[in-house]
Amino acid sequence: MFDFKGRVEGIFSNFAEAYDDIWEKRMPVYTELLIRDLQIPENPTVLDVGCGTGLSTFTLIKRVQGKGKFYGIDISEKMINLAMAKAVDLGYSNVEFRGGDAEQLDFPESSFDLIVSNKTFLWLPNKQKALNEMFRALKPMGQAALLFFGEQTAREEEEIYNKIRNRHPEHALPESSARTLLIGLEETHELFDRAGFKKTRIYGIHEIGYRDPSKYYASIAAGVADFWRINMPPELVDMVAKEISEEMTKAKTDKGFKTTIYNIIAYAQKT
Repeated sequence: MFDFKGRVEGIFSNFAEAYDDIWEKRMPVYTELLIRDLQIPENPTVLDVGCGTGLSTFTLIKRVQGKGKFYGIDISEKMINLAMAKAVDLGYSNVEFRGGDAEQLDFPESSFDLIVSNKTFLWLPNKQKALNEMFRALKPMGQAALLFFGEQTAREEEEIYNKIRNRHPEHALPESSARTLLIGLEETHELFDRAGFKKTRIYGIHEIGYRDPSKYYASIAAGVADFWRINMPPELVDMVAKEISEEMTKAKTDKGFKTTIYNIIAYAQKT
């Protein structure tokens, strides 16, 4: 049986050391976008689900001038170890990082004023169970705030992958995981409603970006997680990544290879 969570953990652990080099500029921007409209209580108790190396967690701590108690969980032990080391270097004694599963939070009911999740929700195979757990772990009037890639994200890469998949019937390449991982606004609303949240505000931000095809293969080799990789047999990853890079080069403009970026931002309150 395919171990989805195990594969995700492996991919992120493999590039844990390179994670900050890739995300240290963009992740705080996404975090500020996520929390800009939040009314965070004084001295909050906060959980960061899928905290990685703590980039979002530390941005949150700065937002409240270091007041409160913060927890971060991640499926990757390597990510957690890096986050713990950074907390020591930064001198934060009010933050605790631990391994954890978003679909089974190891915290009592009504523990948190705020639960955030930045660029993690799309990787969860059972999103409903994860939201149910967030609802359970929030205090009455507690808030959940999520930002994640949604629906049309990376559709250009997926089209290229499907072209390559059809080119190699001998390998029986799996369908892109984007089909099952990425959701849209309507499904997001339904998930929050079923979890029990009554006050929600959910919207999408659509962007067009450009990738450098010459760097795509190198980034994959370094372990950057792309949607198609999740259920890909490891021995075929290099071959497919190389062909994706070649197809991107053929399709690029003078700006680079055009790619769709679609972020969903979801706020909800437990009443």
